This record gives sequence, structure tokens and C-alpha cells, in this order.
Amino acid sequence: MNRTVGVRVRRSVGRGAIFALGFGGALSAAPQLPTPVSASPTALPVTASVVEAADDPLPRQPRATVIIYMEATPPPPTVVPIAPAAPVRLSSARMSSSGPAWAVGPVSGAANGFAYGYCTWWVAHKRYIPWRGNAYQWWWNARAFGFAEGATPRPGAVMVMGISGTSPQGHVAYVESVNPNGSFLVSEMNWWGVPGGGWNRVDYRTVSSMAGVLGFIY
Repeated sequence: MNRTVGVRVRRSVGRGAIFALGFGGALSAAPQLPTPVSASPTALPVTASVVEAADDPLPRQPRATVIIYMEATPPPPTVVPIAPAAPVRLSSARMSSSGPAWAVGPVSGAANGFAYGYCTWWVAHKRYIPWRGNAYQWWWNARAFGFAEGATPRPGAVMVMGISGTSPQGHVAYVESVNPNGSFLVSEMNWWGVPGGGWNRVDYRTVSSMAGVLGFIY
């Protein structure tokens, strides 16, 4: 007797295949030998269609490799605080002067942002000074306002001295003129090194030594 042999393929969870044999129809008179069916993965190419059973779970999707890129966040920049410049302290020796030196006494003038009677007021009376501070601080304050500075005296420049034993706040003077030999004439207020000078008094003197001078503001 003949009997129809049906092959049914089900996909398993392990991505293999299960084969089921079904018999139907009339039986043949002659005996039939069973036909072996291989369950090797090579018997079912990846592209072959697979019959899904009604009780099968959802079809298995092919696995894909997922690469996740994470953008590295750069570390915040290191902020280094800038310490204020320390005042320059000089020896107590005053600058030496040569040539004429005289005091002219008190002078009058309008307010300019500095206390009257001091060296800072006199220089601000002679030329425009947009910054503030004690005399020795002018050397750094002028830079912040874009003023040029140097070590050579020029007419109209500001001579700046640092702190010393006789000048606890430094000293500034106005350069009136420069002599051929390198000395220069300054006018100043509150300078006690000239007879008749001092607070609220203006004096003139010729400077021939750079001892104690930080430099000149142009």
C-alpha cells in the first residue's frame, strides 16, 4: 500500500530545525523503507523559506551588532588665579640731586581725583591721570590703562619711585626737561629733600641718579 509522506519543518529557539513526518492516504501492499532525513544545518540554507507553526512564538529576527559611540566630554579648563603684584620696596636712600633745586611754595588748582598737597595731586595737576592709587601703584596702574613705560626720562613723563623708608607710599614727580648729560629736571610736591619743600609745597630739582626709580610713564 502507498502512503503519502509529508515533511513539516519547525524552527526552534536554538536556530536549528525540527522535522516531523506525517503519513496519510492508503497503505501500499509492498513494505516501504523509511527515508532518512538529515537535520544538519546545511540541509536548510539561510535563504530557504521556513514554515511557521501556528503555535510558534514571534519570528526570530537576525541578530545585529550594535556599536554605541559616546562623545567624551573634555575636562573643564584649569583656572589659575593671578595674584596682585607685590609692592616694590627699595632702600631708604633718596635719589641724589645736582644742580639747581628750589621750592616755590603752595600752589592752587582744581580737584583731580587725588588728595591735595601730595605728590600724586601735583602730577595729576600737570597732566591727565585716569587711574588712582598710591604713588608706587602708578607703575602697574598705568599699564592697565595702556600707557607706555620705560627707563629713559622724557619731557612730560612721570617719574615713579617705589616704597622706601622715607617714602612709605612711593613718590611720583613730573619731568620738566632732560639735560644733554642725561640728568633731568623734575617738579614735585610733598618732597622733603629740598629746603622749603614738603607737604602742600612744590619744588624743582635736577636728578642725576636713578637710585630708587621704578621707571617713567610716558
